[in-house]
Amino acid sequence: MLAALNLESMPQLSLGTAALLVFAACAVFAILRGLVKMITGSLVLCLSGVAAYLAWRHAPVIPIPGGPWIAPITAGLLSLFVLRAVLRFVASPFSKSGDDDGEPKKRSPLRWALTLLTSLVPASLLSFTGVTALKNVGAVADIQRFVDGEKANSGSSAFLAEVKEVINRVLPEDWFRNIDPLTEDARVNLAKLIARGDSKPPPKAIPVMEDPEIRSLILHDPKLRELAKSKRYADILRDPRLDHVMANPDLKKLLGNLQL
Repeated sequence: MLAALNLESMPQLSLGTAALLVFAACAVFAILRGLVKMITGSLVLCLSGVAAYLAWRHAPVIPIPGGPWIAPITAGLLSLFVLRAVLRFVASPFSKSGDDDGEPKKRSPLRWALTLLTSLVPASLLSFTGVTALKNVGAVADIQRFVDGEKANSGSSAFLAEVKEVINRVLPEDWFRNIDPLTEDARVNLAKLIARGDSKPPPKAIPVMEDPEIRSLILHDPKLRELAKSKRYADILRDPRLDHVMANPDLKKLLGNLQL
């Protein structure tokens, strides 16, 4: 094969052209390396957030003050540390912590610009995660404000509920539907009626209460009644029994149109 090559027919490269090609190859490699680090870092953060969300959704609640947040925070931090350790070991299994040569590296203005540009993606992901968490907290506060009535017109619950309403007005609900279905209006309205308990339902909710499935869930489910008496509104919101009602499109539409 080597004998069949005609070296004279190959194009001749000048020293300057060769230098430009080497420089371009190094620049492309540096950009790809930065993109890979950005993507893997964002993936680690997203997976840690998913672990925290799954723990919040399915882990048992510890019956102490702040108990609902212990499992998700622990799961999120543990996942973050483990995934970062695995990523660091896979990237450089035999290197020490810090930079490869142990000295801080100086970045050129071009590299700073590329870093800022590529950091928009993880920053956007983190911002969206924060907005989702804030909307979730606001949904629980909205339930508490509905139960407390006029007494909750001021305070943190009212403020967080208003923040949730602002998010609903600014951002489309479809953005959160697949990521966090717990904050859908239909589910929040059903959780409000369950949390209200044996109290007289508001006049707007009377047509909804006429449905046998919803009425049985609100008034006759012993576990949900106990959660309502204990004011564990976050547990009501994520209870799997509400999923069955949300799976019915007619009931979901009926609850979604309810203005409480």
